[in-house]
Amino acid sequence: MRMGWGIFWGIVVILIGLSILINVIFHVNIPLLKILLGLFFIYLGIKIIFGIPACGFGWKTDKDAVFHESDFSGIPTAGEYNAIFGKAVIDLTRTPLTEPVTRLKIAAVFGSAEVRLNREAPVKILANTAFGNVRLPDRSSGGFGTVSWTSDHFQEQEKHLALQADAVFGSIHILYP
Repeated sequence: MRMGWGIFWGIVVILIGLSILINVIFHVNIPLLKILLGLFFIYLGIKIIFGIPACGFGWKTDKDAVFHESDFSGIPTAGEYNAIFGKAVIDLTRTPLTEPVTRLKIAAVFGSAEVRLNREAPVKILANTAFGNVRLPDRSSGGFGTVSWTSDHFQEQEKHLALQADAVFGSIHILYP
């Protein structure tokens, strides 16, 4: 069952009514405002944990996943993908390299991103981490600082994908499927 705003506010109204009745009949004062505030935060936490956009403030665009889980493919016109308090799965396995250098920036801020690369495409990765983690295709990873990685068949003068991966309190996993 999916809990929506209608159910939430219905429960709040019922609790207010019960509180008034208990106060009038039994002369028991219930701190309803504090209880409702606590219930609201519990509700908000449940929505965030299960990936349901809470309070309507989670969204997805063609390049962003904010409080949302999203699947992306290809290179967006802006040349970047962002996972902010969300999760992004980015499939580059069928992305053609049409320019001498195809640039893509991926940022995970308090979120996570999984990047699936084409095994045949030459790739150069620059990974920047600050209190996060970027796991590269060779399974190496870093928690703080900058790491550079190139695929086996990478040649600077040939067409290639230049991938910049920035993780700030987040994680990015770059792999070959």
